[in-house]
Amino acid sequence: MIALTGLPVLTTARLVLRGPQAADWPVFRAFRMSDRTAYTGGPRSAQQAAEQFAALFGHWVLRGFGRLIAEDRVTGQPLGHFGPLQWDEAGEVELTWSLWRSEAEGQGLATEAALAMKAWVFGPLGLSSAIVQVHRDNAASHGIARRLGGEVIPGRVPGWTEAGTVYRLTAEGRA
Repeated sequence: MIALTGLPVLTTARLVLRGPQAADWPVFRAFRMSDRTAYTGGPRSAQQAAEQFAALFGHWVLRGFGRLIAEDRVTGQPLGHFGPLQWDEAGEVELTWSLWRSEAEGQGLATEAALAMKAWVFGPLGLSSAIVQVHRDNAASHGIARRLGGEVIPGRVPGWTEAGTVYRLTAEGRA
């Protein structure tokens, strides 16, 4: 197997955030094809899931940064993806997160991983701001955005749905 090299590895109390690996595919595919993706445009077909999985790798090649996979430090199981995304090279960078497994919800793991990514985005990556786009009904992600210090951008909606909110994050925002 070919693997991306030179990607950051971040650790938190309960997680390791590392580059995507081919072994993550079965869990990612199950996630993308499930109802768990209702707030991120899903569920998707197996082909669409494969294209999105490939994008986790390709974004690093295209932009030099991207999303990392959060894995449980004890079990080594992949739990989700977290990190910056920028489709248009002149566009804003979005900080994203998704937990792939329902059993990982409600434990603060998404916030823990998102805080680590925020520190990396505004530290070593060198950004001064980013956005977070959240579907209006995704209460958990709204909570994470606020815990990261996100401030609502009045009148702005996500590019992928009219039913949501866009937050601005800065390095100075509360953590």
